[in-house]
Amino acid sequence: MPPATTDHRIQSQSESVAPRSSAQDETSFFVTPGWGSENGGGRGYSLVELLVVILVAAIIIAMAIPQVLSALKGYRLHGDASAIAAQLNVTRFRATSQFTPYRMNIFTATSPQSFTMERLCGTDTDCLAPVAPCVQSYMPYLQADIESGSQYLSTGDTFTTTNPGGAVLPPSLGGTGTGSTVFYFNTRGLPVDCKGTPLSDGGAVIYLKNGNNLSDAVVVTVGGRISIYAWSPGSNSWVIR
Repeated sequence: MPPATTDHRIQSQSESVAPRSSAQDETSFFVTPGWGSENGGGRGYSLVELLVVILVAAIIIAMAIPQVLSALKGYRLHGDASAIAAQLNVTRFRATSQFTPYRMNIFTATSPQSFTMERLCGTDTDCLAPVAPCVQSYMPYLQADIESGSQYLSTGDTFTTTNPGGAVLPPSLGGTGTGSTVFYFNTRGLPVDCKGTPLSDGGAVIYLKNGNNLSDAVVVTVGGRISIYAWSPGSNSWVIR
């Protein structure tokens, strides 16, 4: 009887196939069959392979660390320049809002170097130390009126009054380009000297540098505009930031 023979053959084939257990299904999800072995099982990494990967990673890291550190120092320098520019702007606004002269002082003798915002006083213009609590214009009180406390540069960053660009001056500046350590502002928010006289040579500037020979310049123009420039040795010029 042919039909019975066919049914018996199909039944025998189905019984010879053992059902997969749930444990085998879960294992097959994590193990790739046939990868690197003849019996179709999975395998891990050998100790030699792991050592090679670690060695390659260590070489890449060793090559990248100096560049990363240099970039971080550059970011810190630019951050300090931005902080000084922001403090100069605040000093200008305080002078106009309080209708009294203000100045920003830069201290190179502290470690790390620092800067402060100071309220000034008086009406006279002789640049001499006051003999009373407040009698002379653009001079400090007998007891200095420092606002917002002292601000410090990042470790490794320093002020300098020497132009890193040599004869190449930051835009808008004239004269020698020598940096200033005191920035005065009158009640109109314009930069002046200690007698209240408007600045010449296009304004005033202070330079910053770090151990990687990166340099920034913070410029105050005669109109009171404050800008930040970075020295580019490649193009031998000051580039605005």
